[in-house]
Amino acid sequence: MRRFFTIFFLFIIILACGYGIYYFWDKQKSLDAWSLVPDNTLVVYENSNLVSTWNDLQKNPIWKDLLEIPELAQLKANFEKLDSLSGGSGALDEFSRNNRVLISMHLTAKDDFDFVFYQTLKNTEQVTTIKEIQEEFKTLRVNERKFENYTINELKNNSNEVVFSYLILKGNFVGSFSPILVEDVIRNLSKEAEGFKQLNQEIFKIAKFQNDAGNFFINFNRLNRFLRIFTESQQHILFDVLSKFSGSTFLDLVINDEDFYFNGYTFLTDSSAFLKIYKNQKGGKITVQDLIPNRTAILIQEKFDKPEALMNAKEVFWSQTVDNYSIERTQMSRKFKTDFTGFHKFMAGENAMAMLKTNTVQKETDKLVFIKLADISEGLNEFNKLSEEAALANNDTLYYETYANQEIRELKIEEFPKWLLGANYGGFETSYFSLFGNFMVLSNNIQSIKSLILDIETENTWGKSIKQYQFIKSTLEEANLNIFINTNQVWQLMLPALNEKWESFTRKNEYPLKNLENLAIQFSAENDRFYTNIEFSHRPKEKLDQLSQFESIFATEFAFPITSKPFVVKNHNSGLFETLVQDSAYNLHLIGNDGAQLWSEKLDGPIVSDVFQIDYLRNNKLQYAFATDKQIYVMDRNGNELSGFPKNITKDTPIAYFNVVDYDKSKNYRFLTSTKTGDIYLSDKTGDLLGDWDPLRIGDKLATTPEHIRIRSKDFMVALQESGNVNVMSRNSRMKPNFPVRLDDRLTDNLFFELGNTFEQSNIVTLTAGGQLTKVSFEGKIKDKVQMYKPNKETIFKIIPNATERNYIIARQDLNRVSILDYHGELLFDKDYLSQQEMAIQYYQFSTEKEIIVITDLAQQFTYFYTMDGTLINQQPIESDHEVAVIYYSKENTIHIYKCIDNNFEILKLKF
Repeated sequence: MRRFFTIFFLFIIILACGYGIYYFWDKQKSLDAWSLVPDNTLVVYENSNLVSTWNDLQKNPIWKDLLEIPELAQLKANFEKLDSLSGGSGALDEFSRNNRVLISMHLTAKDDFDFVFYQTLKNTEQVTTIKEIQEEFKTLRVNERKFENYTINELKNNSNEVVFSYLILKGNFVGSFSPILVEDVIRNLSKEAEGFKQLNQEIFKIAKFQNDAGNFFINFNRLNRFLRIFTESQQHILFDVLSKFSGSTFLDLVINDEDFYFNGYTFLTDSSAFLKIYKNQKGGKITVQDLIPNRTAILIQEKFDKPEALMNAKEVFWSQTVDNYSIERTQMSRKFKTDFTGFHKFMAGENAMAMLKTNTVQKETDKLVFIKLADISEGLNEFNKLSEEAALANNDTLYYETYANQEIRELKIEEFPKWLLGANYGGFETSYFSLFGNFMVLSNNIQSIKSLILDIETENTWGKSIKQYQFIKSTLEEANLNIFINTNQVWQLMLPALNEKWESFTRKNEYPLKNLENLAIQFSAENDRFYTNIEFSHRPKEKLDQLSQFESIFATEFAFPITSKPFVVKNHNSGLFETLVQDSAYNLHLIGNDGAQLWSEKLDGPIVSDVFQIDYLRNNKLQYAFATDKQIYVMDRNGNELSGFPKNITKDTPIAYFNVVDYDKSKNYRFLTSTKTGDIYLSDKTGDLLGDWDPLRIGDKLATTPEHIRIRSKDFMVALQESGNVNVMSRNSRMKPNFPVRLDDRLTDNLFFELGNTFEQSNIVTLTAGGQLTKVSFEGKIKDKVQMYKPNKETIFKIIPNATERNYIIARQDLNRVSILDYHGELLFDKDYLSQQEMAIQYYQFSTEKEIIVITDLAQQFTYFYTMDGTLINQQPIESDHEVAVIYYSKENTIHIYKCIDNNFEILKLKF
């Protein structure tokens, strides 16, 4: 990387080295610089006004962020120094204006690449212009050596290391930091082999813009070799696709004050090219965006108007590309009595696959496949019949379950999407499917379909995200093939795939790379070629002074001190947020979104649980369910207790924990109540106890609130005990086989679930008091143990789930120092505080790039807000003596912070 970023700088220097430049330039028979570019070139960049392009680039906000990369910053410094040495009066511009420069990219090692620089020498005045520049540099000396009767000049440093090689060849300067690349140019010329231009003639027939920022010429079929430079594994279906992707591509580079993008044409020089699948197919607008969850890392989407032709073309391509694909596909078709190609009858011209960000190490990335149905009834019937046929062929029972009134079925055909849509849809050990409108959605993880249901319900999708929706709208609308990449979401998928060298580079430059927020690569069929568009969206660098000012929306004062955290609830009539707080006199208050106190009701003690909003009557009106240390309450939004409540089910034993269970999101609620001593009660929503939960006595103190988990339509209650026991019980109170699992340390309130398709693939994650991060499968096996660094015996460890409980971070407190780590245990940041009392820590992940960590010093009554790299958002902490609540408003790009201090409740607003 360093060599490339200094290429312009050293190139100008060496042009003036030696006194033979003019001789060779004048005496040799000139060739066009393009004639020298070898056939093994990956990419060529062409520019005829280099300085003008450079100046335009300096105004671009994307480039300004990329200057955070040290190599690019050094390039800028070198270029500015070069301009200064040339007098700063336009001499350098004069030298490069209307004088074409070519830069070609080549592989030099299994994990590296380099460039060759070409420029036609027009006259001796160029040498005179730069002669003065060369004299300013005393640290380089020139040696000569012969190669195939050509003289190669080598620039060496004080350590006698060759730092640059060049020669004058047929009236052109040719130079590189890799001597072998200069030799390759000479070999190619000597054997009169066809070069890059001769092998890619189509892209040179396209009309070029005269005032753009240069042109890129790409040999797509060699990009698989380029990508292998960065990866750990050299085997992937992506490499097979790229090796036959298309042919050659020409792209204009356009730079303006806001962004830069590429557009041009891709040609099908290879008769078996992947893009040929979409030849003669009509593209169209994306319609699946309302189903794409915001945690999507990569979306591959295809549009077409001739489904049968598409399916036939896919079969031909993959049969030619992947060994035994056709044979195995035929075998699967016979085994399950289905015609994969025949599915075209139900297709409506749009398929897509979303690869999702995951927070655990998995064999396969969680994926969602979307197939738009032309006939919903017939399509659903075909999938249902196939799932039944698959269960029969596997000598198994058909698995299905209802979740939020939506049926999810298993289609137990290994790699079904691969046989249906092509090998690039692989990674499905089994498939689960459910109908969403006119799209059939399949996934390799049933939890991903359940999460999608909740994402749609909460409008956590691309179609409802202003930023993602606007980006999609800004791109090419009528494409056949779209590839969208979200940098923030793809990060955790990408890093493990990189080799050591490039992983280190990527981690060091995380901030500027992630600020290239979205990438779109698009292809639209036009006769025998494809219009090609590559576009970025950019997240502007946030200034601290824009992030540091809180604005008070309103404040409300009460007669008694507030003793609870604020509970943010939703008004089912208006959809607006309201807040419940409790004071020291046990009064519960509802505060409207305008700060008005709507009502107050006295309770019999302090609230010991969260406040859950439930649709008790199933009429889309929400009630509040919670527990004090004595009774369970269910109240409507006007503060009225529902019939039969409050209810005492633990008799004289204080309630310590309370949870609401909704097995399948059907609103058939259960209340899970427990005491500190280990008595667990399960009741229906009226408070009547069920079965043997009257109570279930497991002995020893509970460490945290018991939780409900559903795996393959089986329901379990999970309870941790301070003694180190991990308990998993069925809904009829029976202990699951191999449980309880005994851990060799005390447990606290650290609990997280990693859910997969089976009991074996699903884990209970806990963190012991001694700092051992442990994963226990639902089969009762300890899957993993990692000892966290523990500086002293007083160290406190905490698992901090985000608000949606899909991800977590780890907090380690050593006296007055708090360290925040990611779920791998890698340090994100650490901070020191005045107090040694245990801090209250919260984690919010609002979107791909909007994450905050909130730390409340309960002793000092201060709350601090940090970005994920530890940057303090507010210039000083806010006053708060409880955990806060935070709500993100994406349309306004603001967060509202709900806080309590003494007798006061307040909502603050922050631009974020």
